[in-house]
Amino acid sequence: MRIDCKGIGDRPAARMWPHADGRVPVRRPAGRAGFGVTLLLLMLAGFWGCADEPPRESSSGTPAELPDQELFDYTVSDTRDGSRRWILRSARMEKFKDKDDARLYGVNMDFFRADTLFSTLVSEDGEVNLTTNKLFAWGNVVVTTVDGRKLETQELLYDDQSGKISNEVHNRFTRKDDIMIGYGMETTPDLGDFTLHRVEAVIYDTEEDGNDDASR
Repeated sequence: MRIDCKGIGDRPAARMWPHADGRVPVRRPAGRAGFGVTLLLLMLAGFWGCADEPPRESSSGTPAELPDQELFDYTVSDTRDGSRRWILRSARMEKFKDKDDARLYGVNMDFFRADTLFSTLVSEDGEVNLTTNKLFAWGNVVVTTVDGRKLETQELLYDDQSGKISNEVHNRFTRKDDIMIGYGMETTPDLGDFTLHRVEAVIYDTEEDGNDDASR
């Protein structure tokens, strides 16, 4: 048998000479071998594509940053002259490299005077500066005092240096005999000397007739 072959690119059909007994040899198709090579190339291309995949991006369009430190049931406190001033607790804390701020998930902050609890701040999330102890809380923020006053808002800032809490958003402040509703406020953690920058409504609880009287 003699087979004449040329270049693989455009070779003519190979000549198939019959055997001595008259049988004509059958040329096996190269389809299986070609399919195997093609599949191997596709797998390699997929591997290279995954290796060159860029870092995952956050919702802001920047590469997602992983925390350098993560703590559960996180607690930090501050004392002055041997008496507690406040205790800050969080279900989870994330600390990022080269940053003073720590991300908090589930915030509970108790405030003390003469080592006695007088108010509590809770929120869904927060961020605390570990150097200045300044806390920014957001998500269903509620501050309640032991004598029954309550502040409800969506975000606020606690400045540990001045001892004040403040915001520029909507607030609902409940006292014994009235409710103040408006935007922007400044007060202390005991909700004393409460200032509402823009009053939207004041609701008075009138015990004489059992009806509420609202003034705008």
